[in-house]
Amino acid sequence: MIIDFKSKKIKGIFRQIYIVLFLFLILTPFLLLLTENDIYPFIVMESVFLTIVSILIVSILKLNINIEGNFLLIKIIFTVYKTDINKIYKVRIGEIMWSGINKFGTSTNGLIIFTKHLNDLYITPEDEELFIVELQKINPNIILEKI
Repeated sequence: MIIDFKSKKIKGIFRQIYIVLFLFLILTPFLLLLTENDIYPFIVMESVFLTIVSILIVSILKLNINIEGNFLLIKIIFTVYKTDINKIYKVRIGEIMWSGINKFGTSTNGLIIFTKHLNDLYITPEDEELFIVELQKINPNIILEKI
């Protein structure tokens, strides 16, 4: 059985920060084009920056949190994080995005998942309550901690 959870959408000031950052990265090589007479450095730099921006946009839009059997999977285009739900011992609710070692959240308010391997995971499922219920169906020993 596969249960799919979408990540929260980026809102407010963070959306504006991302837009400014992406525009900065895309438009910065044009300064090089204005100062240099050669177009080759501009093409190289613009290609690198467009690749970076494309990867960031895809990682934001395609982030999925899946429960497949006894495993919690984080997928962007392919699986980037996998842990056994039975090894989760605590879920902290209401964490900020600057917490945790592995960060796969797109919002400022999410969950930290603690496992026995000490590789904390920060995620932001849209429906946190349903997500926690599904985790506890597999591992009823998970401790919930609210901040």
